[in-house]
Amino acid sequence: MRIGFSSSRGMICPVLIAGEKVKFLERNIQINDFYANIERFLDELENNGTMVENTGNTVIPVNPSKILCPALNFTDHSGETGQKSPEFPYFFPKFPSSVTSYDSDIIRPGPVRKLDYEGEIAAIISRKTRDAGIQASSQSIAGYAVVNDVSARDIQNQFSEGLGKNWIMGKAADTFLPVSSQVYIGKEDDLDIRTSVNGAERQNGNTGQMIFSFPEMISYISKFITLFPGDMILSGTPPGVAMSGKYPFLEDGDVVRVESKKIGYISNMVRDNDKRNPG
Repeated sequence: MRIGFSSSRGMICPVLIAGEKVKFLERNIQINDFYANIERFLDELENNGTMVENTGNTVIPVNPSKILCPALNFTDHSGETGQKSPEFPYFFPKFPSSVTSYDSDIIRPGPVRKLDYEGEIAAIISRKTRDAGIQASSQSIAGYAVVNDVSARDIQNQFSEGLGKNWIMGKAADTFLPVSSQVYIGKEDDLDIRTSVNGAERQNGNTGQMIFSFPEMISYISKFITLFPGDMILSGTPPGVAMSGKYPFLEDGDVVRVESKKIGYISNMVRDNDKRNPG
């Protein structure tokens, strides 16, 4: 089952994807309220939703208060970057301002010369989660979206003695998290992750290769930080990034596509900051 959100007459309406058509509830529903009451709204969509043509008038299907991203959560990705896999989940944040739509431009900030892609899956939280065990953490997931953890490697790897890497500036810039327009509602069962640049495949992995599973990461986070409906926890990325040295970094005009069969896709063009569309 896949859902999304559509803009209709000034309202944000949830939709249930049904091929070329969608079922939608024609009333304004806050995105995070939908996730907090997902079973009720899914039942309403299935039984009372209006079937219409899919116009593609989509709204970004997330509005997170926090986004937490694990570093090196795929063993092969650790190997290609010459680093050891972590012994415990290690996170860095992105911010709501990092989020952009599935087809919007990725804006490369002026100082960045080594722009990289990381195809990933994001788990979306459905309930307030604090100090949760593994089973409760599994039950706190509403669904999954496709994302790209865009990374400015030259900025990220700036090192300050005693402070470490420049994670936030290198990872959390505006537009550095494109999100699919569709969310998969169902069991996380080895969701595939495929990334291509200008049509050439760069990454091909699945969530079964994660070192720490989504429930394990959510449980760990919740011991320290309360998660709320709509918050996002990323998977980490499989091997094949440009930082490995196998592929070139992204340039102005490149198109990055990340897809997963059960969810959908994102396709975003890289634009230098001085060539961005106004607004």
